[in-house]
Amino acid sequence: MKVLQLHNLYRIGGGEDAVVHRERMLLQQHGHQVIALERSNAETDHWPAWRRSRLLPDTFFSTESYRMVREICRRERPDVAHVHNVFFLLSPSVYYALDREGVPIVQTCHNFRFLCANAIFYTEGGLCERCIGGNYFHAAVHRCYHESRAQSLALATSLAWHRYAGRWWDRIDAFIALSQFSRRKLIEGGLPEDRTFLKPHFLDSNVAPPFASDDYAVVMGRLHPEKDVQTAVEAFQHLPELRLLVLGEGPLMEPLKALVQRLGLRNVEFRGFVGGAARFEILRRAKLLVLPSRVYENFSVSVLEAYAMSKPVIASRIGAIAEMVQEGVTGMLFEPGEPADLARKIRQLIERPERVIELGRAARAHFERHFTADTNYRQLMDVYDFARRRRESHRRCGIETECRNA
Repeated sequence: MKVLQLHNLYRIGGGEDAVVHRERMLLQQHGHQVIALERSNAETDHWPAWRRSRLLPDTFFSTESYRMVREICRRERPDVAHVHNVFFLLSPSVYYALDREGVPIVQTCHNFRFLCANAIFYTEGGLCERCIGGNYFHAAVHRCYHESRAQSLALATSLAWHRYAGRWWDRIDAFIALSQFSRRKLIEGGLPEDRTFLKPHFLDSNVAPPFASDDYAVVMGRLHPEKDVQTAVEAFQHLPELRLLVLGEGPLMEPLKALVQRLGLRNVEFRGFVGGAARFEILRRAKLLVLPSRVYENFSVSVLEAYAMSKPVIASRIGAIAEMVQEGVTGMLFEPGEPADLARKIRQLIERPERVIELGRAARAHFERHFTADTNYRQLMDVYDFARRRRESHRRCGIETECRNA
């Protein structure tokens, strides 16, 4: 099979970019040819002023991306196109180009961008679902995108136009949701239930690591308000015997360091961004992973990594996280934004070392049942087959209609 994979890289790389690369390698390992079309938002850093002036209309509909996709389709004749992210340089124009060329389209919903301008149902310090019903202009009122009313209005206008006038959802043959929770939310927001499939992320980790445990816990992710690392830091006031390693970067790095100093904590360390083998080695020797997010999270890659390393997870009871972490089986849940509750749950676990090992082994078993490369590949092929059948069915209907009208 020949797969056209489309992805707009973020200015700062993250888990989504890694997932796209991992899925590409999976397809290639099974003998499929992957044509990767990637653009990066960092490109704009080198653009001359005249080109930057075209950025706003191009993010609405990029004629450059439209022509590029059509040319690739005519040259390569892909069997299916798998779209991951189109914002902002690829733009929604790619859906129209693929549809025009008759290529089956699969869309992975890594976030809630189809339903929410900032993609995470979070604004002004709390959860928000005002736009889920299709009125995106709440985003402009609340400055949901980059805290800019003008940018939020532009994005809201784009989402509304493509949804109602362009009917881009009708052009997509199959949607992939990463968790049951996110699938329910997407369907609630209007995505077609019969075309929205569950397929989580995966890791290629076939060998269970020997259990190892040092005197620290780990929190991993962007240092942004919605990730709420502050709650984890505050919880460790009550856990002087355990260290907290913070792996990640972001705008809250300095405020969090200031908080640590203000609280006089000696057991919190900031390691910055750590990737690759070093990240897994730190996780392998940790007692547990802490996930204090205040947002729904479509799917947490850090939970997946912890499970692969036989580590229990203590996470906030919210959205897809509460679905991924099975209370008392693969970890524990605490109330979002409650440091005292988090500290209490961590202490309950670390005071029983045999319980840490027990939950860690269950986490690894859960990983092996649901999140391996082999399982994921079969799920992906099922979605591709559905998309191809749907597109072929529509093509035949079109031919029959033309014949009847001839």
